[in-house]
Amino acid sequence: MESIGCVLMWMLIALSNAGGLSGAGSNIPIMLIFFSLDMSEAVPISAFVAVCATVFRFILNFNQRHPKNPERVAINYEIVQLTMPCVFLGSFLGIMLGKAIGPDA
Repeated sequence: MESIGCVLMWMLIALSNAGGLSGAGSNIPIMLIFFSLDMSEAVPISAFVAVCATVFRFILNFNQRHPKNPERVAINYEIVQLTMPCVFLGSFLGIMLGKAIGPDA
């Protein structure tokens, strides 16, 4: 069962990375079904998969140039600067809400 889960996870991550996503959120059901993990174990592993996929994609695309304007890089860092504070704020609020609600909710 775990070998099927590994193959499915690999395919999902590869397809998601090809589309520009990490695929980590959709790996959670695979980990719950094929690896018999709890949600409290699957979510951190999924977050680690997202970080690894993002770093790998960044390394591959770091020096890639824009196809229509060779003076620009392919990664639009202005969008990153605008969205990352919102991502950090959302993570912070989620952690605070999770602590306030408690694990029994």
